Amino acid sequence: MTAQGSGVILMLSSSAARESRHRMGGFNLACASIEAFTRSLAGEVGREGVRVVCLRPNFTPETTPEVSEADVQPLIADTLLGRLPRLAEVAGAAVFAASDDAGAMTGAVLNLTCGAIVD
Repeated sequence: MTAQGSGVILMLSSSAARESRHRMGGFNLACASIEAFTRSLAGEVGREGVRVVCLRPNFTPETTPEVSEADVQPLIADTLLGRLPRLAEVAGAAVFAASDDAGAMTGAVLNLTCGAIVD
């Protein structure tokens, strides 16, 4: 991408990047590292015309239909919107972030947590 002077690198994190809960193992650390890497890489390749953007969705129930509604309710209760993001919303944000309409955006983390995390 740097050779052609343009491009977009999309990273994927999760709300875990900003959470400290039990039974997360190193997942929250890995997500926080992805977000830090997004900012760092943006600084490295930005002058070459490459943008770097990270998506931070919350849990998307559509991706794991075997998870019970009872297990999802505490996650919903933790959001300001009273719901979790839909997969189509995450996809739409990715399309936007990769498009020319987001051409001024780099080193950014798009918060798609429905208000579970407030930046």
